[in-house]
Amino acid sequence: MPRKARRREFLRAAGGTLALGGALATSGCLGVIAGEEPLELSASAATVPAATLAETGFAEYRVEPVEVRREFDVAGETREVVVTNQLAQYDKSVTVLGERIRGAVFAALSTPAVEIADRTFNPVGDLGTRELAERLLARYDGIGDLRSAGEETVTVLGTDTPVGLFTADATVADGVSVQVTLHVAEAVRAGPDFVVAVGGYPSVLTGQETDVRAMMRALVHEGSA
Repeated sequence: MPRKARRREFLRAAGGTLALGGALATSGCLGVIAGEEPLELSASAATVPAATLAETGFAEYRVEPVEVRREFDVAGETREVVVTNQLAQYDKSVTVLGERIRGAVFAALSTPAVEIADRTFNPVGDLGTRELAERLLARYDGIGDLRSAGEETVTVLGTDTPVGLFTADATVADGVSVQVTLHVAEAVRAGPDFVVAVGGYPSVLTGQETDVRAMMRALVHEGSA
């Protein structure tokens, strides 16, 4: 697979696959919501300001909606649910073994919390960092062998948030793999949404963890007051 295509695949894996949680949430609340029309839920984007991008060397790759459609049976009737998540993706060039490549990535997923009667039904809000990381790797066949490397706390959208540190093996070419480090934050409630932040880079690089933390701390959610 061309390097550029692999980079894009990882970026979508880092955020897009977690977006499935927004659709799974609706299976627990459809019994509460009546109606024949499709149920549509949308999130607001969580993005990183330009000043932080300049400071860390990251560049915006794409901010895009990720739509997930599911059908559920409710009281003998089929109800379609359309969840529109927002995925902000960033990357930057790094040097590995003397070669300049597009290696470090960062993604922020915003997904509706699905709140009804003071209860939230999106399971993303209940997942720990290990579960979130496993969901990411399960959807990306170029990276595996997830290993825990500790945990830290980073302030994300004003909330002190557990961030799991993991290492894994990523295939970068036929027969060639490198160890990567992943930073996976627990979901943070931001207005009507949950926001999940993920960063990754080759483990041989130094200083990247500082930039990933800076990206997490700088996140701004468009739908929050």
